[in-house]
Amino acid sequence: MNILICDDDKHYVDTIRKYVDEFFVERKITDYMVYEYYSGEEAAKNTKKIDIAFLDVEMSGINGIEAGRYLRKNNRNIVIFIITSYMGYLEDAMDEGVFRYINKPMERPVIMRGLQKALVLCSKRQSNKVNIEYNGNNIIIEQDSIICIESLVRKRYISTDTESYISLKSLSYWLNVLDKDRFFLANKSCIVNIDRVVRFTDKHIELKGAKEPIDLSREKKNAFKQKMLLYLAGQE
Repeated sequence: MNILICDDDKHYVDTIRKYVDEFFVERKITDYMVYEYYSGEEAAKNTKKIDIAFLDVEMSGINGIEAGRYLRKNNRNIVIFIITSYMGYLEDAMDEGVFRYINKPMERPVIMRGLQKALVLCSKRQSNKVNIEYNGNNIIIEQDSIICIESLVRKRYISTDTESYISLKSLSYWLNVLDKDRFFLANKSCIVNIDRVVRFTDKHIELKGAKEPIDLSREKKNAFKQKMLLYLAGQE
């Protein structure tokens, strides 16, 4: 487990490091490494595999959200915490799949709860693979790679960043197989990956990697909004 901490104020870096060490000591976990940086530029240059990152959003030069964008290029499953005293970055953070906001001044219980949820999420992501069976072939893919699953003329089309796969299994089957915290039936014929949502309205959902917006049915609207809010708050 690799943790990255970046803030241009050494006090906050030291505070987060202290809480991180206490978190792992309390759980008797010794296999972890912490990388400390004091600018977004330094953090963005990190080439190590990073599982969890704490990034201050208000740094000169490359801010925390931009640094997170660089880190995600090499760490697709990274869990990002944004540290801030200003909530005006919510839309940008949503675009980049930020896991949770942490307000300054930071409180130990907030960090501890966030780390616990991040640890659970990391464990899920490390083992989340699914098998797609079609015409005698079996293809194993990561759930993270799935953008959406659409039902068209008795076939299910599973879209990823690189390919589209065909499955004869029903949408109900896929809803049972996929991570229930991260996949949502947006309408009667399409399942979306919550982690891929970059923008949504009462009628449409825009997904990172999808060419067209996905229709959000009227009866699903409230449930989807609630799921998104829970997801962004890191409560799922």
